[in-house]
Amino acid sequence: MSKVIKSLKEFIRGDLALCVVKAPPGSGKTYTLIESLEVVIKSKLRVVIVAQTNNQVDQICQRIVERFTDQTVYRYSSKSYDAPSDGHERVSVVKHSSGLPVRSGIVVGTASKFGLSELDGQFDLLFVDEAWQMAWADFLPMRHIAPRYILIGDPGQIPPTIGIEVDRWESSYFQPHVATPQIILANPTLADDLLALEIAVCRRLPADSTALVNGFYDFKFESDAQPGERFIRPTRQVAVDTLADDSVDRALQQMWQSKEPYSTSMIGYPTPVSGPASGTDLELATFVGDIVKRLMDRKCEISTGPHERDKPRQLTINDIGVVSTHNQMNTAIQHVLVGIKKSYEKIRVTTPERWQGLEKPIMIAVHPLSGVTSPSGFDLETGRLCVMS
Repeated sequence: MSKVIKSLKEFIRGDLALCVVKAPPGSGKTYTLIESLEVVIKSKLRVVIVAQTNNQVDQICQRIVERFTDQTVYRYSSKSYDAPSDGHERVSVVKHSSGLPVRSGIVVGTASKFGLSELDGQFDLLFVDEAWQMAWADFLPMRHIAPRYILIGDPGQIPPTIGIEVDRWESSYFQPHVATPQIILANPTLADDLLALEIAVCRRLPADSTALVNGFYDFKFESDAQPGERFIRPTRQVAVDTLADDSVDRALQQMWQSKEPYSTSMIGYPTPVSGPASGTDLELATFVGDIVKRLMDRKCEISTGPHERDKPRQLTINDIGVVSTHNQMNTAIQHVLVGIKKSYEKIRVTTPERWQGLEKPIMIAVHPLSGVTSPSGFDLETGRLCVMS
């Protein structure tokens, strides 16, 4: 049992009101939450687990019933929600508060569902998964559901999406658009009733990448992977025809110039003589497509963990993902990929917001400032760069 899970269980048994758990990407945040439920079940508590999307809620419900084989989970849903056809029999879909358990039980739902429900004081404990995605304004309607809270999340993630101008609140102490844990941690009056924990191990990132991503956090963490455990290397020589071909070949070569192979490489794309494109940079989109083609042409093999280190497997298009901050660029890249080969349409190309929480063995990231002459707050947002890293 990890120290964080042990501390969480002690918190649930205790009487402190607040617990905030900081965690890097791929550190097992939801796993940590679910393991702590062992105390909830044994103590016969009545708890709520709040997630940000329906997909997250479905996954949490499924994982709870798989972990605790005698436990029923109540999936608190909107009237329009359709349960998955392969949903577990011990996940009970409830669409009205009258159907929620009156005694002990675990209820899971979205923030939007709980925010519209009147459940004041009916539960012992409120969990928030992916808490840094929840704005303070979204948390406030739920604050009376329970007297105690556990918030688990990744502080390096993209801030909550706000559809209005927020300048008027920049001087406010409780800024409604700021992530809920950030507000709680910054409030000195809560310090005596707050337990702050940090998960110091990241399972998603390779060993040599944690130093890069650590710069986005105010706490240090290490990779669970060993040096040289994850890599990509070519197995076939192919003639060089394009700038991307040469750039990829150099990058692959540089990755293997040290004792242990590196997992990250920077590939530069020169600014055209005429200057950056005024709209979507189609030449850059073509360059990205050529990178994908080169990796496949050279029949690269990859290792994603200790089980593949000595016997790496062939790279497939399902192993590759592309991320760019702008939808127009992503659309252009998708068009280029399909033009290269029809099967490349299977490659996921989308924004950091949609990649958040997901992963692929090989990620190609277009830098947020590529082709940008006058950076906006959107372009400079560190959360997007952190997710892309």
